[in-house]
Formats: sequence, structure tokens, C-alpha cells
Amino acid sequence: MEATFVRLNRHWNGIEYPATLHNREILDVLLKKKRLPHVQVLTGIRRSGKSTLFQLLINDLLNDGINPKEILLLNMDESAFISTWENASELYKLIESAEKLTSCKVRYLFLDEIQQIKDWELFAKSAYDTNRFEKIYVTGSNSNLLQNQFSTLLSGRYFSNRIYPFSLNELLQINHFSYHLSIVERKPELLILVDNYLAWGGFPEIVLGGMDNDTKTELLNSYYESIVLKDCIVYNKVRETTLFHKLLYSVLSNIASPLYYNGIGKAVKANEHTTRNYLLYAVQAHILSDISNFSFSLKEDSRPQHKFYCADNGLINTIGFRFSQNLGALLENVVHNELVYAGYDLISFVKLNKECDFIARKNNEYHAFQVCYELNAQNETRELSGFNVLGKDIKIASKHIITYNQKKTIGDVTVSPIWEFFGIA
Repeated sequence: MEATFVRLNRHWNGIEYPATLHNREILDVLLKKKRLPHVQVLTGIRRSGKSTLFQLLINDLLNDGINPKEILLLNMDESAFISTWENASELYKLIESAEKLTSCKVRYLFLDEIQQIKDWELFAKSAYDTNRFEKIYVTGSNSNLLQNQFSTLLSGRYFSNRIYPFSLNELLQINHFSYHLSIVERKPELLILVDNYLAWGGFPEIVLGGMDNDTKTELLNSYYESIVLKDCIVYNKVRETTLFHKLLYSVLSNIASPLYYNGIGKAVKANEHTTRNYLLYAVQAHILSDISNFSFSLKEDSRPQHKFYCADNGLINTIGFRFSQNLGALLENVVHNELVYAGYDLISFVKLNKECDFIARKNNEYHAFQVCYELNAQNETRELSGFNVLGKDIKIASKHIITYNQKKTIGDVTVSPIWEFFGIA
């Protein structure tokens, strides 16, 4: 146990975590709340950088002069902590053991992968109400983290933020594309960067690891297996594991295509109820996003079609049907994720005789988006006509066509390359 404590808490020696850690866009948001006593919950798909954010937050505490031994980091996935998985109160014993080891009282507690602990909210509420710690940070890889019967116990006592793989803007910043002149001077390098992002996604280890493609593929497979096993199958006690894998493979192979639950189920010989549940598990594990066709009504029967998007393009290309020749679908998947990163909500699509890829709200205004890898004389009319399906009932503040590398204006429609619209304008 002591060896595990020491391994997880390298900061106890007073040395900060490596300067090579890249700041994330979310970091400033978290630092603004660091002096508030509320429990800070970070959710997101595994390997998206939640643990790295812990290290950045610990570095900040060290810079503030906090005694490093007053900061405790526990990864609840560790087998050494199995005794706590069914009994949240056991966490106190772990903390007391760490305090005995360091001879210091813990002031800042970091709990990684908290979903392992049954009814962890009971511990968090007790610790919060008794002012046991100055701040508690927790991470979890399932959006269902605060959905059980005990979640109301933390009402008003926590903040929750979602962590994603690197956004396109973060990727540009990491590679020092910080102003427009850098793009002009290094355009070929920029487009290679975008190509890699479309093919391999934004998981930090994939982006920063300097690996060859075979190693990236092997690592992404490992990510996928861990996410599906731990956060879908084990977490939800799925018995039909083969069916679950078939269903997820089918959806990953049809990213950005309008689908119906019953049609998805028939393809893998599953009923609609099971299909809905299994896909919900994948959404809760942050592998998939599920958006419905646009309707002012929130009733399910008025929004029967669905489009699924993956949290990361690397998983699509590694696990699903190879998309290397379907650059449009890969670009559309990135655009969906970037809309989420940029703060758009109520994301949906419209499909009648024509299709508008995305309707999304921001600052209480709706915006329309088409995604076209390369706009040309053959498809321009089709892409523009997609905006016509919106009708007069939807007041649209702006219309955009997002492309790989084209920029112009067509009437009231703005055509923008993805690296400019979501990156450096």
C-alpha cells in the first residue's frame, strides 16, 4: 500500500510534474474555482487527459506554496484500493494511512476514476459538510457519475466539467500556430496537421507520443477495449457482450449517417429496446454522441432519426469500417465535436428531401452548418439547398459550410476551412 501511495504521489518530494505538460483550454476555468469549497467533478472518455489536468492543478498548488505532502492523489482503478470499491467509507482509512505515512494532514484530495467506488457521493458529502478538506477533485469516465439516487446529496456542493481529447485549436496551439501569419508561412505543415487529426484524432498520447501508425493503431485498440470493458460492459453489467461489440462496431462504421434504432438493431439481430440501452451505455461512456433530427417538440416520436458521432476520429478509423476514403464523414465527425467544444448546444440535424448537417444553438441563437470536404461545381448547389429545408419556423442567425481548405462567401452563406473556423480566425 505504501509503495502505491508513493508511486501515485511523486509530487511529495516537492518537485513539480514535467514542464512538458501542455495546458488545456479548460484549465483556466478550473483555476477560477480553485478557492471555492465545492467538489470539482471532471468527466470524460478515458485517456482524454483528466489525470494530466490533476497534475497541472497540483503544480498550481505547489506554486502557491502548499506543502506537497498535504496533497493526496488516489487512482481508484488501482488494485490496491479494491477494498473501497463496495464501501465508500473505506476511503477515510486510505487517507489516514497516507497521513500516517507523510505525517501531514491532507488538505487537497484528488480521486481519479471515482466511478469505481459505490455511493462515492456519500463520502464526498460527508467530507464537504465537515470541511475535512479544502478542496476535493474527482474524475470519472462515465456521464452517469452523478445520476444515481445519491447524486441529490451533492446538489449545490459541486461543479461538473467535461474533458475531451485535444480540440483542433489546442492542437494548433501546441504546434505554435498562434497567429494568422504563422498559417500563411507554414500552410503545408498546417494541412498535414489537419490530415493527421482527421485520421488519428486528438487523444493526447496519440498526438504527442511520436509513434508510427502501427503503434497508434495498437494503442487506440487498447483504449477502445478498456473503455468498452470497464465503462460499458462491467459498469452496466452487460451479459450479451458479443452483441454489444457488434452493435457498437455497426454504429462506428456508419458515423454521420441518419439511422433508426430499429434499423440498427435489425442489422445485428437485436430488438429495439436492447439497441437503445446498449447505445445509451456507449453515450454515457463518452464513446458516442447521439443527436436527433430537429424538432421544436422534445417528444421522442417527433425525433425518430438519429446520427451518431464518435468522441475521437482515431477510434473510428481503428475500430470501425476503414474511413480513409470517406473524408466527408471524418470531417463531419470532427465538426460535430468542435461544435460541442465551442459551446454550442441543442445540436441536431434536418433531413427531409434534402439534409442540413447541423442546427446548433449558441447564445440563444440558432446556427446552420453544412459539412463538405471539397466544395465544387458538382456539389455546391446541393450543399446550398440543404439550408432551404430549414423553413421559416427556424430563425437562423448564420449559415456556414465547413470545408477542409476553402474560403469564400456565397450570398448569406460563409464558406470556411475547418482549421480557421474552429482554430485561428
